[in-house]
Amino acid sequence: MKKKKKGNNYQTDIKKLVLIFTMVMCIIAALITYWIYAYNHKYGKSYYGDDRVISNKVSDYTYMKGNILYLNNIDDDIGSSFVQKQTDFMKSNSVLNIDINKEINGDILSVKLKYTLPNYEEVITLNVDIRKNQVISDEELLEKVNKNYKSIATDIFNEYIKLPTDSNKVVVDAITDEKISPTDFNQNSEKYIIRIREKLPDIMKLYIEGSNIRYVVRLSEIDKVCYYTNTDSRIINIDKEIGKI
Repeated sequence: MKKKKKGNNYQTDIKKLVLIFTMVMCIIAALITYWIYAYNHKYGKSYYGDDRVISNKVSDYTYMKGNILYLNNIDDDIGSSFVQKQTDFMKSNSVLNIDINKEINGDILSVKLKYTLPNYEEVITLNVDIRKNQVISDEELLEKVNKNYKSIATDIFNEYIKLPTDSNKVVVDAITDEKISPTDFNQNSEKYIIRIREKLPDIMKLYIEGSNIRYVVRLSEIDKVCYYTNTDSRIINIDKEIGKI
């Protein structure tokens, strides 16, 4: 029986060493990758091209003190204005409860404060571009979902304002005091949609929930530019999704 050559044994040993070395390097690479993931998951840090560090943890940017939500690591003027808005509201209203929705979506910190009062609910929102350290306007948020004030006004009219045509009850125009039948009112929808669109920038609040941009507007505020109604029965908030980021 022939003996194996030493050269063959040497080549086999080399192959084993290469295989072991490759396996060790793969294990090291996997450990490094896991460590980076674990570190980011724990501390929530992401680094961008500039010197500003962006955190994925909401707690790095907000904290509660009493009934006021404060901002941290955000422009001082933005934080002061946000706190003042809450303070002014709390001083002039009897608040029963506060619900807070706060989250980070990409570079955007979005906050929604919902105050429960004896007869209705009030909402304060704030959307901040963390990287730019500045407030995001409603127009910028709407652009992210290819919406505008006119499209939202149209949706509101069709879903909440448009009148049933089988009714014989006339309505009174909230601006002109003109009495209008449901049919005539609906046929003049464009006029009322334009009124709603002009009103929205002053009364509509936007916020992000998950990957959805939502709007909040009080129905009674919409009535003020359409027709007279029983206001007490319509002091409710429309809170509706308008699109995904």
